[in-house]
Amino acid sequence: MSDRPRTEPADDEPPGDRVRLSDLLDDAVSDVEPRDALDSIRNRTKVTPMPARRPWSYAVGGAVVAVAAVVVAIAVAGDQLGLTGGDQQPAPAAATHHRHRTAPATTDPTPAAEETTAESASPAASPAATAAVATYLAGDTPSGPRLFREFTSVRADGDLPTEAVNAALARTSGPHDPDYSSLWPDNASTQQVSLDGDAITVDLVGENAIMDRPDAMTDAEARLALQQVVYTAQAALQTRAPVRFLVNEQPADRVLGVDTGQPVAGGDPLEVLSLISISDPAEGATVHGTLTATGVASSFEANVPWQIRQGDQVVKKGFTTAEGWMDKLYPWKAEIDVSDLAPGEYTFVAMTDDPSAGEGNGPYVDTRTITVR
Repeated sequence: MSDRPRTEPADDEPPGDRVRLSDLLDDAVSDVEPRDALDSIRNRTKVTPMPARRPWSYAVGGAVVAVAAVVVAIAVAGDQLGLTGGDQQPAPAAATHHRHRTAPATTDPTPAAEETTAESASPAASPAATAAVATYLAGDTPSGPRLFREFTSVRADGDLPTEAVNAALARTSGPHDPDYSSLWPDNASTQQVSLDGDAITVDLVGENAIMDRPDAMTDAEARLALQQVVYTAQAALQTRAPVRFLVNEQPADRVLGVDTGQPVAGGDPLEVLSLISISDPAEGATVHGTLTATGVASSFEANVPWQIRQGDQVVKKGFTTAEGWMDKLYPWKAEIDVSDLAPGEYTFVAMTDDPSAGEGNGPYVDTRTITVR
């Protein structure tokens, strides 16, 4: 896996001012993610929209852009990734609201590196409210493409479920990391996402051709694309309800060539999601002293190996233990001393254990590019 240069995000906030996930939200998707993912959401998410969607890439790794925001309200989500047991179906991830001042819009598509102060902001400008929503995007694994979760920022005064699904479709602010990608065609978007009775309704807009599977898309990719929408909509609306698809306000018997005559339920997380994922640190995060890494995994005997690499060289390695394995994804956490590393850019790697010793397909892997200072 390759290392990619990253622009260092703003990370000027002292550790004592950071709000841990346990104080922010009960995270997204029961049996899908742990209660540790929004530890640094306000350091990750900017209101500045990203440019048009990036080309398809299955390289593993998650990213969320920098933020300098003050948390003022939080809509909490349901239990995630099997912390409390229960069934394997996803529960919702709620939006986390932020209020901060933003610099005037520029032609630079990258997020501003630092927050505009109250003194430097225009007197006529008012604080811009944003909300961090969970989106699900595709990445590569030994079992083929699976979904990884990414948080992105949307307008808090908008329709958050619709904004979240459009972000998952890569029609607005995502994906932030080119290692993740949406499987949906460029013409796909949604004009309305709502909970109607016992099902979520997602009204897709665009050419009627969206009902047919593109020539370059496999049946497995088409089904995973639908799961992108199902998982994202369920997270935004905090429900495990299945998704009823419309196209241009009309019931759709098929979408991307997949039968959608009946509402589409969320798939088993162990079949749909990557078996390893990193919740913290964020992609491009700046760390010093101790790196606190968290995530979820279903790994052999709950063993979660990790490495810190600089280029192709492994400069540190170790392992941590998840809270369980086999039946669902379980939380893991590692506290890593990085005080002896020279300042610079590194790659943090978390993986599942490989009992085949390389004779099988290899471990599931997730990465984060970090800067040590």
